[in-house]
Amino acid sequence: MTYQHQHQQPPPAYPPAGWPGPAGPPPAVPKRRARLALLLAGGLVAVLAVAAGTAYGVSRLVGGDDGRELRTAWVLDFPERQRNGLKTFDGQDMFGAWLIGDAVARAQPDGIIAYRLTDGGQAWGVPAPPGSSLCGAAQTLAEGRGVVALGSADSCDTLVGFDAAAGTRTWQVTFPAERLKGRGMLTAPDLSVAGGQVVVRSDQRVLGYSLADGKRLWQTDADRLLPGRDCRVTDAQAAGTQAVVTARCDGVRGALLGLDPATGAVRWRQQLPDAQQSDGVLSVDPLVSLPGLDGRTFVARDAAGKARATFGNPVGGTRFSDLPVNRSNTVEGPAVRPYLADAGTLYLPTEAANVPGKMRQANQVVAIDLATGERRWVSTGHTDSEVELIRLDEQGVLAWEVGDHRDLPPRLVRIDPATGKAAVLAEGPRSAGTEGSDAKVLERDGTVVLVPWKHVSADAAITVLR
Repeated sequence: MTYQHQHQQPPPAYPPAGWPGPAGPPPAVPKRRARLALLLAGGLVAVLAVAAGTAYGVSRLVGGDDGRELRTAWVLDFPERQRNGLKTFDGQDMFGAWLIGDAVARAQPDGIIAYRLTDGGQAWGVPAPPGSSLCGAAQTLAEGRGVVALGSADSCDTLVGFDAAAGTRTWQVTFPAERLKGRGMLTAPDLSVAGGQVVVRSDQRVLGYSLADGKRLWQTDADRLLPGRDCRVTDAQAAGTQAVVTARCDGVRGALLGLDPATGAVRWRQQLPDAQQSDGVLSVDPLVSLPGLDGRTFVARDAAGKARATFGNPVGGTRFSDLPVNRSNTVEGPAVRPYLADAGTLYLPTEAANVPGKMRQANQVVAIDLATGERRWVSTGHTDSEVELIRLDEQGVLAWEVGDHRDLPPRLVRIDPATGKAAVLAEGPRSAGTEGSDAKVLERDGTVVLVPWKHVSADAAITVLR
């Protein structure tokens, strides 16, 4: 299968200031008499620029019958490396990705761009203003609205709300943030969405904003939350109807607090005994706290923060991975960890191991009972491949076996929540093997979207299979 490349004039540069409005009409797609193999017009490869009020990148629409259930519909090249305050090797990072209507949106250093799932044409774009770049993103949307963090080369100090349905910026506010000194890493805030509120932790401050208009609703800190304790806030995450703040106090002892995300009012406090010291939470709903730097104990908690079960790593003899998938060499910010959970069970990838004779690793999924802290099962029926979690629903765990472009096709599988047995739903083309490694994998109605966090082993910034 081949591509034909069309030479185009460079698109116009960014406007001097401001943000573009809603997207104009999509660029025309050139026709081909043979199977679809074309380059969508719209701009220089993945360099954000304004044309008809929209920032355009370029996707490659791929066609042809490869004899498999899933075929590559289109791929998007990584953005060109730019001078945007990030180090060269981090200028192509992804901060968040979402399926929104009939499009997939990717938040990257130079802006948020959405591409139509059908043909890869640009749906809308919200580029970062000149002299700035994205430095973080809340991972969830609420009623089609989201928020990202924006900054300059020495500070990540601005929140930007966006309406994914309209493809527009809705508000922008600055918040008190640390400034980079020397050659350290830029610090991004903990940033999460709980219903109609945005919860931000910036150093020792925790702040609440309205997701609708960016109005500051409340502000607090360790001295107000735990007066007289000499505490430091180490983590603040929100989901559902509450925000959870983790604090380290008096050297090693700490506390966990539940806050109302709309008002900042403290709903409950839990002292953390020495054996349950924590640096943050893995999940807010259900509530699972992480170990501290010197600990190995994960704690499953009820809605008021009371411990109901503990477990370690390994659990039942199985080692699992809770390492962040969004590691950056430039931005120190909130960790996105791979897990799925419902009220009764936590699902995590097992620790990957090298496959003998192959240039890849393989792992499985482990299920942990949150009522007892015991291992329920380790998934079976996989190929010797890495497994990426997609989502949890009434049918079980949906996952993606990454495969290997050299010799192993990727697969979409469903893991039985009762037994851990994996059943194959669809097989992808071998050319998409490894593209889903360390990626955000999304799926809707049989369409699979692979969005890698970093440009390391992946060839494309977005791969769409259907």
